[in-house]
Formats: sequence, structure tokens, C-alpha cells
Amino acid sequence: MELDEAIEKRRSIRGYTKDPVPKELIKELMEAARKAPSATNRQSWRFLIVQDDDMKNRLQEGITQHFVANAPLIIVCCLDRHAFTRQLIEKRVEELIDANVMSREVANMLYQRKLPQKVEETGIPVSAYLDLGIAVEHIVLKATSLGLGSCWVRMFDQERVSEILSLPLEITPVVLLPVGYPAENPSMRPRISMEEIILGFI
Repeated sequence: MELDEAIEKRRSIRGYTKDPVPKELIKELMEAARKAPSATNRQSWRFLIVQDDDMKNRLQEGITQHFVANAPLIIVCCLDRHAFTRQLIEKRVEELIDANVMSREVANMLYQRKLPQKVEETGIPVSAYLDLGIAVEHIVLKATSLGLGSCWVRMFDQERVSEILSLPLEITPVVLLPVGYPAENPSMRPRISMEEIILGFI
């Protein structure tokens, strides 16, 4: 499926068949996410693949939108605070220098900033949420191209989901992405006009 067709066909799917998502397709989804861009190439996204029915049922304790647990696959999309420590930031920056996409001068300016030494000292920068959003949308469009449906879900109890999944403290779940073969074919939701989204031409 061509990119334009995937963009046109993508919908938020809330009803799925019981057919499992083959392992080879899951790998394709993860490969699409892996190739997404990120600020300073930090690649701070992490994904937990949930297919076990008992675990999906347990997750309903932390989810307000219960259709999520009916999907054959839930991708728990997370951020890893390790990626924001000085050690890993410097590693990523040195890789960019080696690839000739960042100068040593720019790197040194970055290194002069106060960068956390330990995970306990890190927060999550706004750019990391943008990066994760790009990676998730790569998954969404790839899923569409493979005949799968998905739906972004942000309304859930982060602490409860983390607890149920036994996630370490440095891993923060941000998006739940149910994935499966669609059992519905909704029409596109209303979109504002092109004239409304373009501020002008300069």
C-alpha cells in the first residue's frame, strides 16, 4: 500500500476481530517505529507488546476505554528516562558527529548544559513526547498498510498501568495502542478545511 493510500485509509479502530496479529507483522510495526527520527537521535521510546488475555484483562483496571482490552494486541508505548542522562546523550551525540550530521562545536555547546548524571535526576523533556508521537504514528501508518487497525489511547491511569505491568521506575507509559484486524469500517471524522489550517503564504 502506498503512503498516500495508508494516510487516506487510516482510522481510529475500536472494534477488532479475534484473529491474532502474526509475529512477523509485529516485527514490521516495531521496525517502522525504530526508524523514526528523534531529537539528538535519543530514541527514547520503548515498547511493551501485550498479547496475553489475562494481562489484557488486568489492564482494564487502569483503562477507562475498555475496548482496548478486546484488541488481540496492545502496544504499550513508553519513554525511557535513561535516554536523558549525560552518558547516553553523549553517546548519541558522538554517533551524530561520526555520521557528519553534527559538528564538534555544536556538540560542545550541548555538553555545556546541565545534563543529569543519574536516572533519578531526569525529567522528560517536551521533545521526547513529540519523538514518541512520531514513532507511534509510524506504527499506526504501517499497521494500516498491513491491513491492521489501531487507535491512539491516552486516557488511562499511568501509575496503575505501570504497576500492573511491573514497569521499572525509569519507564513511563504514555500511549496505549490497541492493534488488530478491523471489525468495523468507520468513515473519516470531520476535518476542518484546508483554508483553516493554512495561515498564509509568505
